[in-house]
Amino acid sequence: MDQAARLRALISGDDRASATATIERPEGLGHIIAVTSGKGGVGKTTVAVNLATLIAETGKSVLLVDADLGLANVDVMLGIDATRHLGHLLTGAFSAEEIAVDGPRGMRVISGGSGLRELADANANDRKIILEKLLGYCRQYDCTIIDTSPGISGDVTDFLQSASEILVVTTPEPTALRDTYAALKTISIRLPETPVRIVVNSASARQAADSVAAVNAVASKFLGKNYTNYNNIEPDELVRRSVRERRVLVDSFPRSHASDCIRKLAKSIC
Repeated sequence: MDQAARLRALISGDDRASATATIERPEGLGHIIAVTSGKGGVGKTTVAVNLATLIAETGKSVLLVDADLGLANVDVMLGIDATRHLGHLLTGAFSAEEIAVDGPRGMRVISGGSGLRELADANANDRKIILEKLLGYCRQYDCTIIDTSPGISGDVTDFLQSASEILVVTTPEPTALRDTYAALKTISIRLPETPVRIVVNSASARQAADSVAAVNAVASKFLGKNYTNYNNIEPDELVRRSVRERRVLVDSFPRSHASDCIRKLAKSIC
């Protein structure tokens, strides 16, 4: 499809290139937080990893799932080696429990696999198999953090539909805010009842307020939505350092400005 055709299909709700796998949400699930973004490079995985670590610190049982299919990097950020990943759920030889590995603070981590074409190209039926096995395993945990792929494709909305709450991570840059609106539009159409919180990364409190106001100026006009729940994460060079060193920011630099902001985010969610 050319771009115009894709846009027409998206508006009409018939975008086969973004087909989703409809699933039944099982009873007895704990709190599931999906962390997503309109575009890559905004710090989505950093937020997911550190948020999971802080929630696990409270004594809750936490499962962190890297659902960035084929391009996963949660295990890299945590400095752990995961030999099994979500793709192993498709073979039928492994359960979700068998592919999970130990992470910091007693959490369990499931990798999405990196550089795996079969996962990147997984169709709706494949993703349905993965989701059903994964959600069955989530029942064992108080809280599950799902780090999705960036964007608004079918694999993203598949994982979002299981969430109790969605965090949309962005930055103050105009391109990021534009793509954030696109993500919010998709969520409002497909998951209108799911609570959404915007997280403005690398931004002061004032920059975050201005960014959310800019998004709301468009969202209120075209979606009838006004997003009031948001948090900022201050710009902090220690974030890049922690990523380079494969260390969790809130563990390595607990008094950093960014750590303080993520801690406030975790408290507001808990």
